[in-house]
Order: sequence, then structure tokens, then C-alpha cells
Amino acid sequence: MPYVSINTKKRVLVMLVLCIVGMVVLFGRLVYIQIVKSEYYSQKAYTQQTRSKSVEAKRGTIYDTTGEKILAQSISTNIVNAVPNSVNKDKKEEIAQNLADILQSDKDEILKKLNKKTSSVTIATKVDQEKSKAILEYINNNDITGISVDEDMLRVYPYGTLLSHVLGFVGTDNQGLAGVEAYYDSELSGNPGKIVASFDGGGRETPFTQEQYIAAEDGKDIVLTIDATIQSIVEKYLSKAVEENIAEYGSIVIMRPSTGEVLAMANYPTFDPNDPFTPNTQELKDKWDDMTVTQRSEELNKMWRNKAISDTQEPGSTFKLITSVAALEENVVNIDDKTFYCAGYVKVGTWDIKCWRYYNPHGSESLREGIMNSCNPVFMQVSQRMGIASFMKYIRAFNLDSKTGIDLPGEATGIMHDEKTMSDVDLATSSFGQTIQITSIQTAVNYCAVANGGYLVQPYIVREIKSGSGNYDEQIESKVLKQIMSETTASEIMSALVDTVNYGTAKSAKISDYQIAGKTATGENGRGDNTKYLAGFVGIGPASNPEIVVVMNLYDPKGPSGHGGATLCGPVVGSIIDEVLKYLDVQTDYTVSETENNEVVIPNITGKTYAEAKQIAKDSGFTLNLSSEFSDDTIISKQVPKSGASLVAGSSIMVYKDGDEVQKAEVPDVRNRTATEAINYFRGVGLNVRVEGTGYVLTQDVTPYEQIEKGSIVTIKCVDDLSELP
Repeated sequence: MPYVSINTKKRVLVMLVLCIVGMVVLFGRLVYIQIVKSEYYSQKAYTQQTRSKSVEAKRGTIYDTTGEKILAQSISTNIVNAVPNSVNKDKKEEIAQNLADILQSDKDEILKKLNKKTSSVTIATKVDQEKSKAILEYINNNDITGISVDEDMLRVYPYGTLLSHVLGFVGTDNQGLAGVEAYYDSELSGNPGKIVASFDGGGRETPFTQEQYIAAEDGKDIVLTIDATIQSIVEKYLSKAVEENIAEYGSIVIMRPSTGEVLAMANYPTFDPNDPFTPNTQELKDKWDDMTVTQRSEELNKMWRNKAISDTQEPGSTFKLITSVAALEENVVNIDDKTFYCAGYVKVGTWDIKCWRYYNPHGSESLREGIMNSCNPVFMQVSQRMGIASFMKYIRAFNLDSKTGIDLPGEATGIMHDEKTMSDVDLATSSFGQTIQITSIQTAVNYCAVANGGYLVQPYIVREIKSGSGNYDEQIESKVLKQIMSETTASEIMSALVDTVNYGTAKSAKISDYQIAGKTATGENGRGDNTKYLAGFVGIGPASNPEIVVVMNLYDPKGPSGHGGATLCGPVVGSIIDEVLKYLDVQTDYTVSETENNEVVIPNITGKTYAEAKQIAKDSGFTLNLSSEFSDDTIISKQVPKSGASLVAGSSIMVYKDGDEVQKAEVPDVRNRTATEAINYFRGVGLNVRVEGTGYVLTQDVTPYEQIEKGSIVTIKCVDDLSELP
């Protein structure tokens, strides 16, 4: 046996030990990987060998209150995806060109996506069926790999611009970005599913493997409180009013006072939620290309903003409701006691704050007459009697310093004075709706409280949320927040608002078939040359059993008819109430025969004093229009129409004193309008109308746009059959 040195033996021993240690370490590592980290590496391998594609959930459908009219829905469309590593390497440019030709898109952009170092990429979304079919044929006929056409969803709004500010819209990922779509996004969106497929080391899908499909959970359906027909009526009138009066924008809200349900909510100009990123006016389109990204974003947000809930304005005289309720609840006044005096202004500190009729002061008045005449001095005197603390108590009672809680995003909070720093001038101006700001929805809630007997209700848009199976998951109940006035106070205010329509500043809203209540407003935002006016009107109908409250505002009107709420908004609100109540099948207050019998003979007031004439006219159911300033002892020298003719009660008599110039009005063109519209338009300009027949106006006996004396009678002939109209 050959001699082996000690050193050699030692080296061999060391090597043997090292081998044993190495084997132990290796074995331990294998144990660690296969047992301890088994789950981790299994998952990692699975991840490397599989890829998942998201399966979009079908977004829930939005219905109007009938549950029949679809306002928003998701329809099947397709999405084109690619796995870049799986796409034929030698054909990528050709594939990009062919896909671009079919999709009518940019070839270079598609090629860039096909060359990305990612596991998957989206080539195109919202691809219609025709293009999808063409792509599939191209793939199958040319052995193209790595390109797939998968199911996708497209959100559509069948009625276009209708209700756009309430509905809102969704983004490219079908996430709600505005309106109901945003507020109820979690209910509407559902949960996505996925498809899991196997891939080899080169990133190519392995054949003969079974895909794993996890179904998507579709979103829930929503039923609104809004009636699409009522919404259409409102938008028809609003768009016309904004355009005719050259207003910056307008808004209308209709609420059911007993429940707080919103039956309609409209803003104009509107936009198309099917294409929400396109400018909505020609003016904006013309300057779009020259605008910065920031400027475009600002304009789009302005276009999308639901101004009925998001914009605060000085409300003007519709706010006098709050002051009236406070005065009656605090027992500082009786509604019919003549304890106020209008001298044309009230001196508060160093300020002379005027009445709108400062040139012809109202004189001695009750609170009821103050409401009817919309006399600022009455409300300033009321607020002085109450004091700041009592006045602010009712600001808080009506929740005017907070949001209404409507289920829509972007609601603004009313802006009120701080009680601690509020001055006497602040109190005086606040009493008639200046120097404070509220939203249209807040005004609607205020008047609902009077209409329902004294209860503050929370407005709401959605009444039902239901699963795709049709089973109701949730039925939204109306919320009565609190009682803020007695039934007696509510009744007294309602009666004053009825008188305001019959005999006061709101008579332009009077309609023939229903007795309604109402209040005018002309708010001022800014002062001096920067003043922007808010023409407003609130109508309640029918007054005996209120079904609806209608709030209308026109912001910054610049048309020839001025900026007064009575002129611009009163006839519109009257017409809306008439159409909506008839659509809701609310029984009329007067039959046709009763309306005809309601005609009364015009009394002779020539030669009477103004005080005597007022009383005679009131007793006969007429109102007086004055040619200039009158005192109670002014003698009436002339009246139009003359005595002896018959007109429906609520008509007006134009009166003059010696030396006054003849007052004229332009005859409106009411042909093809409804009889109710015609009556309101004539009354709005100080003319009387006699209606023959029912339905739509066929002819009028005075040529449109002719200047005739105020108070004159124009006869219109109406027909029920639209086919008879020219």
C-alpha cells in the first residue's frame, strides 16, 4: 500500500467534511424551499405561468320614478387587448397597420403598445360589434397570436341631455365622476370578475389548457324620485326662458312638499353625458382650441356643476318667508294688523334702505300686505321688532347655515352672517334676502315646510336600490327632520301667498284651472356697475292641497324684459304648475263652466279716490295698475278697460290721474302656445285676455308686437287639435 502523508489525509478529511456540510446545507435549502416556502414559490410559479384578464361588471341601470324609463344603462361592447410577447414578432408592424385601419386609429400608437415590455396592454376600448368582428376575422385568417377581443361595457344615456346634471357621467373605467353616478358609485359599479389563462416561459398562451372564469358581480339598479315626463316639461320651459332673457344660466327644482321627493331638477345650459368632455355652447367651442388645459378644466367643471345645489345666491324676496315665519312664531306681529308703514325707505343707522316702490310708497300695511306687495320696509321693521337673536334662531331652525343633505355630490352650504358680529344693517338687509346666500334646493325646502303644515323635510333623489334579480334591497324612506312652525303659522303664510298670486306681485303666475300660491324675487349679487340680478319665483300648487313646490331662478338676465322675477319667471312657473298638475291627474280647482262663470263685470272706478278704487277693485276680484305715483286721495280720471265689460277675476285695471301719459305694452305672440301660457304672458306685460275655446292658441285678434294701451283686452281663439295649428 502506498504511503499517504498525514497532510494529504488531513486535506481529504477537510474535503469530506466540506462535502458533508455542503450536502447538509443543500438538503436544508431543499427542505426550506419545498416545505417551509412551498406556498410562496408555488404562488410565484403560478403567477409566472398564468395571467388574468379582468371581466368588467355590468354597471347598474338608472330608472325614472315610473321604473319604466331608462335614464342610464350599460350595453355590451368590446375591448381589444394584446400580450406583446405573444404577438407574432415578424409581423408587429403589419398587425399594427391592419388594426389601425379597422379601428380608424393611429398605427404608430398601436405599434408602440405592441412593443411594450409588459405582460398585457389594451389596444382599444368601447369597440363596436362591426369592428370587433373585423378584427376577429383578421386574427383567425392570418394566424395572428397574442391579440384578443374581449367583452366590455359602454355607459349610455338614452335621453341625451335630459337630467344630465343630476345623472352625472362615468369615466373611461366606468367609475362615476358626477351626479348620481358618483354619489351611488359603490352601489352601481358592482365587482369585476376575471379570466385566468396559462402561459409558457416565452409569454405565449399554452394550448390545451383550461381557462378559469370568475364571474363578475353586476351593479345594483337605482330608481329615482324624478319623473322623466315632468323633467322634460321643466327643461322645455327653462331652456326657452334662459335664451329669451339672455340669462347666464337658469335652474328649476320641483319637490313634493309632503315627502321631500325631487320630481324634477334642471339647469340650463346643459350637457350630454354621452360626450361630457365636449363644450356645450358654440361660444365655448369657438375658443376651445386657444384655451390652456387649466382653462378647459375650469370650463368643464362649470359645465358639469349642478347649480341648483352647488351655487349660492342672494335670494331676494323669496327669503321673506323666513322673516314672516319668525315674526308669527315669536308673536311680534299679527298677520292682518296694519302696524307697518312704508315711506319708500327705512333709515337704519346712516343708511336709507329703499323699497322697490320708493317712488310711490305703499303707506300703511299689514304683514299680509307686505308679503303681497313684497315691501322691503315691512320686513325691515319686522326684523327690528324681533332683534338679531330671534332672527338668527330661525335661520338655524330652517338649517340655512348647513346643507339640506340631498343625496347628490357637491352641495353647497348657505352663507349667513355671524350672529356675534351681525349689525343692524345686516339684520335689515337679511330680512328681505340680501347680503346672505342660499341655494335653490334650500329655497325649495323652505317653501315645502309652509306647504306641508310646518315640517322641514330632507330632499332626496333616489327612492329605490334593487339587485339585478329584481328584489328590492333598499327602499329609501322620506325623512321629516323637525317641525319648525305651527300649523297655524303655515296656514296664515299660505293664505298670504295665495293673495300674492291673486292680488299682489305674483299675479303673473295666476292660472285658470288651479288656485296656486307664490312669491316673487329679484335678488342682487354685487353692487353698482358689477350688479348681477337673480330673477326668481316660487310657486305652490294647488294651494288647497299642495302637491308640488316649484322654484325657478334666472341668473343675470340681460334681455329686453328686464330682470324682475314676476315678469321673467312668474308666467313660466304658472305654466309649469298647470302642465305638471294635469300630468299628475290632480283635479282642477275650477271646471270650464266655473271659469266662465267666474267672469265678473268691470266696475266703474272713474271719479273715485285711489283708496275707494282699491277697495272696489279688490271686492270685485280685480287688481289695479298705476300709471304713476298715487296717494289715497288721488282721483281716478281714466280706467282701462272701461266699466261694463266682463273679465275673469284676477284681471287688472289700468288707472290714470289727470296729466298722466298713456302707458303702452307690446302684444306678445302667443300663437301655438297653450291657453295657460298665453294668459300668463299677457298678464306679465299688463294686458288682459279673453279666451275662446281650450287647448292651443290658433289666433289672436291683435297683431303680435303691436304697441297697445296697458289694460286693453286681447281675445285669443284656442283649439284642442294640434293638427289645426298652422
